[in-house]
Amino acid sequence: NDNMIEGIKAVGFDLDGTFMKTHVDYARLSVADKVVLESHGIPFDEVYSENYIKRPRYPVREWLEAHGRGGEYQSISDEIDRAFAEIEMEFVSEAVPFPGSLECLDVLRSKGLKTGILTRGCLEYARRVLGPTGALESLDAVMGRDHSSYDNAKPSPKAVLEFAEMLDVKPEEMLYIGDNVTDYMSAHGAGTPFAGVLTGSGSVDLWSRTDPSIIVLERAGDCVDLF
Repeated sequence: NDNMIEGIKAVGFDLDGTFMKTHVDYARLSVADKVVLESHGIPFDEVYSENYIKRPRYPVREWLEAHGRGGEYQSISDEIDRAFAEIEMEFVSEAVPFPGSLECLDVLRSKGLKTGILTRGCLEYARRVLGPTGALESLDAVMGRDHSSYDNAKPSPKAVLEFAEMLDVKPEEMLYIGDNVTDYMSAHGAGTPFAGVLTGSGSVDLWSRTDPSIIVLERAGDCVDLF
């Protein structure tokens, strides 16, 4: 793996299932936008007639505009964001770092590498989860989905591109570590080397089927062995 990670100046981590073991009610999270939309008389199945890996927000705007309700978009979008954040916050006290996660930050720093967290969760959620661990003092950047417009979040490459900018490195100078395919898609689309962990939804089989060039790590903290 040596030549794959030559020239790396920063290591970025996904949060849930990668850097930390967290408890989020994903079943509730997965329908939160539907609940909000239907409370405003917006037919969810009509808005999202096709399948997405992660539902973008633009179809809501398009539906509202087509029905003469474009002026409602911002407040409805904000309401969905608040619903997501509320669900994310519910079990923050149960979050714990995976073994090796905290330790690796100081090791990477001692090797001259910057570190950061890029999550699809909101920034407040990330801060609440990371705060008690002391990791915020060691990290150079923490970026949530609310850093940019909703549709720029992972799996969009824009998330990793903006994250690299925040760390002041080129996308190809960063290794991004995650536990699911949306993490890979965002990194790959940005031209950023990717390592997949086995602590979340990823498996050796998933990573090898997705892209044989993916570096596979038992857990995020094992990245120290790459440098």
